[in-house]
Amino acid sequence: MRWVVLLLAIAVVLPTVCLLWFMTQVISNERLAARQKLFNVYQGQLAGIVRKIDAKWAQRCGLLDNEDTTVHPYEKLALIAGRDGCDGFIAYDATGKRTYPLLSTDTKSRIEVSEIFRDAWELEFTQQRLAEAAELYGQRAKFYSGYARLAALIGRSRCLAKLGKVDDAIEQCKQVAFSPLAETADQEVLVLIANARLLLTKFTGGKEAHAELFEETFRKLASTVYAVNRAGVALPADHNLFMAQKVLEIGQQVSLVRLGIQPLYGRLKELVTAEERSIHLAEYYPTTESLRNWQMDKFRSLPVGDEELYGLYHQTTNGSLLLLLSKANIASALRESVTGIDDPYVVHRIIDEADGLIGGSEQPQGEPFTTASIGEYLPGWRIELYFKGGDVFEKAANEQIAVYVWTGILVIGLILLAGAFAGKAVSKQIKLNSLKNDLIATVSHELKTPLASMRVLVDTLLEGHYGDQRQATEYLQLISKENERLSRLIDNFLTFSRMERNKQTFHMEKTSPVTIAHDAAEAVRTKFSGGQCEFEVQTGENLPDIVADHDALVTVLVNLLDNAYKYSQQDKHIQLQVFAENSSVCFRVSDTGVGMSRRSVRKVFRRFYQADRSLSRGVRGCGLGLSIAKFIVDAHKGAITVSSKPGQGSTFVVRLPAG
Repeated sequence: MRWVVLLLAIAVVLPTVCLLWFMTQVISNERLAARQKLFNVYQGQLAGIVRKIDAKWAQRCGLLDNEDTTVHPYEKLALIAGRDGCDGFIAYDATGKRTYPLLSTDTKSRIEVSEIFRDAWELEFTQQRLAEAAELYGQRAKFYSGYARLAALIGRSRCLAKLGKVDDAIEQCKQVAFSPLAETADQEVLVLIANARLLLTKFTGGKEAHAELFEETFRKLASTVYAVNRAGVALPADHNLFMAQKVLEIGQQVSLVRLGIQPLYGRLKELVTAEERSIHLAEYYPTTESLRNWQMDKFRSLPVGDEELYGLYHQTTNGSLLLLLSKANIASALRESVTGIDDPYVVHRIIDEADGLIGGSEQPQGEPFTTASIGEYLPGWRIELYFKGGDVFEKAANEQIAVYVWTGILVIGLILLAGAFAGKAVSKQIKLNSLKNDLIATVSHELKTPLASMRVLVDTLLEGHYGDQRQATEYLQLISKENERLSRLIDNFLTFSRMERNKQTFHMEKTSPVTIAHDAAEAVRTKFSGGQCEFEVQTGENLPDIVADHDALVTVLVNLLDNAYKYSQQDKHIQLQVFAENSSVCFRVSDTGVGMSRRSVRKVFRRFYQADRSLSRGVRGCGLGLSIAKFIVDAHKGAITVSSKPGQGSTFVVRLPAG
């Protein structure tokens, strides 16, 4: 059987594998030819796009090199955020020190001021003695000049406002907000003046009597942010950002057109966003030493915060810059360069080094037919080209491939079908031969034993070799038993023959499960009463009828009871139970016999199978009883199961549908 199966497998598998290999090669060649054509057509266009992208970024870097070194960072921010579409930057001098954004913590503070106003602050903020604090601030304003005087005026203005003397507070605050020092002041003085202007807008906002003063103050405040005075001084970046945000906040409540600052206000939002990013990134990259792992003029992602940002580290003639660009800005810049690559048949995608989508089609169909890297400034980035609605050349290739595939499938199907028919015929013949051999061997063995026994007993009686009539009767009873066993064997063989030829018929009718159990018990009662055998029948009450062949089910139970008897030792205890369970009627036959191993339990319903003889010496049988029982139960759309352990007996359960 193994050699036959092996030869059949070789005869079927070998031609199939060869045909599949041939089809794979043909399909691969067709696809390769189609892709090569596409590659030749569009590769030139991609090369032009890459050159255009490199030239554009080189031009931007060149503009940075040509920047005037005297230009203040705020002016540079306005230029970069507008002209180059950047979203911020960090500037470093030749020594690697950060020059923008400079924060208030980066500059030295006036330590002596805290000594001057210590007692006034104690009165204002701790003791809440506002009138005394206002008087003390006034004295300091008369005594000092410059920064200290302005700080004293602002303090006095605060106290007066808290006391409800708003008009007096406004007069004090005006002296600082409109101070002529704004044009020549240093950074700390400029911060005081900006704070005074913000405070004055708070005092005058919403008051009709001070409407004109409010508008003038607001214009002054707006002119303070992102601006440099005549001394080349501007607000620290963090103070400037705070003031710019306040200008945006207040600007939502006033008429910018009437104030004449609408153009500045519109530009302010863009600058605020750029400076926010710059300040946020400054703490991560305080000096150029923190950028030592960066490659010059190579974009890389900045894993800071939730926003997707990219940085470009560029060396200038007087220092270096870390340009910050958002994903949207880079996508916009690249979109200009790839204009024209898309046509009625092709779409593109731009992918960054982390396989993130930057621009182009979000869900193209199929696989890219060609890919190219996006120049030296964007390492790891690539542009992919796809066909709209599927690959044009791929469709043409697929039509030819379909011919190959269907031809191959037809041939493979014929090979497999022929192999299946051959295998089925051979398998059937082998099974038939095996069945004949098993049947002949079993019949020969099982019939030989009772016939030999009867022949010996008959010869003994004919020759008169018996002592008395009682011994002759005993011999005749033995002959009767052997004849009965021979009849059962022949019945089993005939039933098995009908099963194999599908000629077994059943007469289905409503019948009582209790009647079936009692008839089976009566059939074996004489045999069971002949030895040390305790036989018990238990039937439930109000059991539903079943549709079944009465005699066939009696045969099933008799076979199960006969096995229970044969495979039990001297002290036998056999039980037959009938009960209802889950819309089924169950027959349970249990014994306390030798039991079976796991392996035997799995095979016990096979034809001609007999459990290990070592557990049941002297037991005779042909191994058909349980296979016949299973056949009958299956024909009744029921189920038969067994549970057993060696030395602990066996339990067979037959389940049949009720009704």
